[in-house]
Amino acid sequence: MKNKNNNMKKLIPILTVFLSFFLFPSTSLGEWKYLTSTSDNNDFYVDYDRIREKNGYVYFWSKNEYKNKFMDKYRSSQGYTMGDCELFRVKFLDLTLYTGHMFMGDSERITMKDEWNYVTPNSNIEKVLKSVCEKI
Repeated sequence: MKNKNNNMKKLIPILTVFLSFFLFPSTSLGEWKYLTSTSDNNDFYVDYDRIREKNGYVYFWSKNEYKNKFMDKYRSSQGYTMGDCELFRVKFLDLTLYTGHMFMGDSERITMKDEWNYVTPNSNIEKVLKSVCEKI
């Protein structure tokens, strides 16, 4: 039971990051395009060359470069997201955190819950999803 509580405590900050910004993409050599920054200068990028559309949904990779360490350990992250451009919501499918910038160093991969998150107005995830939806 103690291990389960520790795992949940680890997931809370990660889910917070997902919901308050929008992260993460593939370690491959995609063409990352800068999109926006948070108030504490974390930079968000999207790989527009890898946007896919299937059954009315968009799938895309994003990355986040942290100026200050996230969770006292991580400097970058990448994620794969499913977006619904009609209802303006997202499902975070996969997240990998890295101890170094640009996907370097040790990594930790996290599979996210299979649930929709509605996009908060004027948030960074809104900027990301809007930008991706405009590309399809």
